[in-house]
Amino acid sequence: MGLDTWEFIDFKAYLFIYCTFADHLQVEKERKLAIKKVGELKFKKMHQEIEKDTDDVSINKIRRYVKKHNINKEAAKKLLLDVKDMFLSDGEFHKLERRLYNSLERIFGKELSKT
Repeated sequence: MGLDTWEFIDFKAYLFIYCTFADHLQVEKERKLAIKKVGELKFKKMHQEIEKDTDDVSINKIRRYVKKHNINKEAAKKLLLDVKDMFLSDGEFHKLERRLYNSLERIFGKELSKT
């Protein structure tokens, strides 16, 4: 599935799955929360895609999607809140998770400052 054909739910699934690997371990609680947000079928489909991608490819896909699509402020805030909730679902906000969260804030922030 190519980035150009992604719907918003595809992007959310990809983003959430990418975030579940932030500390290089896919924690079960984070995984379950991602599935709850996007559904098991979408999760499995996008999980297959993300497994093929390197870290650089993944973050670039996220950047390109955000840049290409007009994600309004409310949707961006909701996505960041969902990501933060996912990171905190195991009771810890690890250093690598915080680093990724800050990067996502910058990615979304660049687009939000244009609106």
